[in-house]
Amino acid sequence: MFPRTKSRNMPAQILLLRHAEKPDSASDLGLSPKGQIRAAALAVYLPAVFGRPSHLVATQRSKDSDRPRLTLQPLSDALRIPIDTRFQDDQYKDLAHELLTDPRYQDARIALCWHHGEIPDLARALQAPDAPDHWDPDAFDRIWQIDYGLDHPKLTKVHQKLLYGDSD
Repeated sequence: MFPRTKSRNMPAQILLLRHAEKPDSASDLGLSPKGQIRAAALAVYLPAVFGRPSHLVATQRSKDSDRPRLTLQPLSDALRIPIDTRFQDDQYKDLAHELLTDPRYQDARIALCWHHGEIPDLARALQAPDAPDHWDPDAFDRIWQIDYGLDHPKLTKVHQKLLYGDSD
């Protein structure tokens, strides 16, 4: 961890979330009907609750999934902000380094959608203190809010409560 100073190009906030619900078929790269509803709801929820993001980032499409991009697509369409999909799922350290050091992200609010297996490591690479070691594989309704204040980053776990059955 390092203190935030004028020489650091830290974002103001990163909203780290898992893609929306996946379909039953393992060969389907998209979202389930419930996942499509969640993605549409997130397009309203994220700006209303956290403020308008300045950047959208999702893991690159793989042979198994395009769900992170599809989760952010309604938000991208609504805000007319492109989704950065340059990084593969396992390139989370490169992504974190860029987000924490590149001047383009200084004081930015970033919505970042990834696969659950890499989210804990990604959160640690983003210097989130006390990041859990595990993201429940059945949880699609969480956001890890990382705020980069003057002294050190702070992680807050947020339950979306967008759809019937979401946890408290």
